[in-house]
Amino acid sequence: MAVFAFTFVCLFPMMMTRDFTPSNELRYLSIADEAIADGHIFAFYNHGMAYADKPPLYFWIVMLCRLLFGHHSCLALSMFSLIPAFGIVGIMDKWVMKGKQVMDRMALAGMTLTCVMFLGTMIVLRMDMLMCLFIVLALWTFYRMYTGEGTRKSDSVMLPVWIFLALFTKGPVGLLMPPLAIAVFLAVKRDWKGFGKYLGLKTWGIIAGLAAVWIGCVWLEGGSEYIDNLLVKQTVGRAVNAFTHAKPFWFYLVTIVWCLAPYCLLLVGTFVASLLPARRTNLFVTEGAKADIAPHAKEYAPARSDLEVLFLCTIIATIAMLSSFSSKLPIYLVPVFPFCVYLFPIVLGRIGERGWMRWSVGIFSIIFTIIGLAALLVLSGAVHIPAVDGLFNEYPFAHEVPVINGAILLTLANALGTWFLVKRKVWNIPVLLLGASLFLTVFSASAVVKDINPYIGYRAICAKVPEGTDVATVFLHRPENIDAYIGRQITDYGKDPDRLAKDALASDKPLTIITTTSELEKTPELQQLFNGKDVLYSGPYCLTTL
Repeated sequence: MAVFAFTFVCLFPMMMTRDFTPSNELRYLSIADEAIADGHIFAFYNHGMAYADKPPLYFWIVMLCRLLFGHHSCLALSMFSLIPAFGIVGIMDKWVMKGKQVMDRMALAGMTLTCVMFLGTMIVLRMDMLMCLFIVLALWTFYRMYTGEGTRKSDSVMLPVWIFLALFTKGPVGLLMPPLAIAVFLAVKRDWKGFGKYLGLKTWGIIAGLAAVWIGCVWLEGGSEYIDNLLVKQTVGRAVNAFTHAKPFWFYLVTIVWCLAPYCLLLVGTFVASLLPARRTNLFVTEGAKADIAPHAKEYAPARSDLEVLFLCTIIATIAMLSSFSSKLPIYLVPVFPFCVYLFPIVLGRIGERGWMRWSVGIFSIIFTIIGLAALLVLSGAVHIPAVDGLFNEYPFAHEVPVINGAILLTLANALGTWFLVKRKVWNIPVLLLGASLFLTVFSASAVVKDINPYIGYRAICAKVPEGTDVATVFLHRPENIDAYIGRQITDYGKDPDRLAKDALASDKPLTIITTTSELEKTPELQQLFNGKDVLYSGPYCLTTL
């Protein structure tokens, strides 16, 4: 709970003050607004075009928050990423770390929450973390059924329910990952009867029944064309011949390394150590007996536990499955991260602590200490780098006091972690301090989020749009969903200022044009339209009204 409270306090200011990003978050808000206006619950549309990319659960959450608060609240929606993350860590802690030292449990919780991609997924508004929670619940339920430890009468029903909820949150990955991990585990254990017990007619019958109700409701609301979009184009199309995010087969083998930073060396090393035959030091030897058994002080580690095998099967099977799909994004790896992190204490208990484990964390503590010191030298003006000085001129908030404080906290926490590593030769305190340094840096830098917001999203520039005008955009990234801010549809001219100029001159209605300052400075057509008009600026954007 202490780790959760600390995380919440550190992330709260950013979640409360930041703007929505245009690529996905603003689109979800626009879709939710359109669904509320049109009375849709199962079939969703983005400006009249079918949007079957995602199942309805997350959109229901966005719609509910909109109705409850009367507006789209970034803080409220962020809770549906943050709370599932806490739920994942809580389950993994109860599953793997029960009875272990408090400091180790806190270190593992902090490690999970500060893996770079996991941390990013906690902050952004996406359905991935919620899907990950249901996947973890499904595999935890299966393991209880398999071992008989802590099993409940409802587990045989809840296993398919959790799998369906994972599907209902994000899509096919939620449906495929738990059964695939379970199937690979049962095959490795040669438990062929288990397929019928855990993945039999009851499991698939419940999933199929729930899915049939969902698909039926979609058909009633959206018709057969929407069903074709949902089941064929979005599901099969993305898996076989992606129209977006197509990447090579080996993409995830490289991506997972930086996604697990700053613990990638430790966690990748742990994965390799888990696969290889291992020896461990016999820790239960008296001083007097050491001389007699010195030649045999090393012995083979015990066999892998069922839990270790399950985690290995989950990691390998999931990465192989995701790699076989045509559409690939780093964030798709999020469901694997809890198993990567909590494989470490299992392997640690089996083979014993090794020096490389401590130093794989220590390397990043040293790196962050150096980065923090370098940042302080630059921010204080003791060192001048022309390129950085140019950035400071463009982004003056980058050298404000909160940013400097963040650099100080990053430096001190990691320097202290390095000291504990050298003097105490422990892994848990450096891990805790490394994670804490990241959270404290985010907390401190949150004070300048209000200055960063114009560079994150469109809220600030949209606040300057007058009422009652038509709105046109040009040279903007994904501007079609700013109707969530201005309450009306816009016309996006992409990168065609010539067409915009012709339409603007031919129109007899007031027209507000939004573009970027950099494009305005080098585009004659825009300069002609903006010339002699009042121009309003916000971050990299500007607008005028004709």
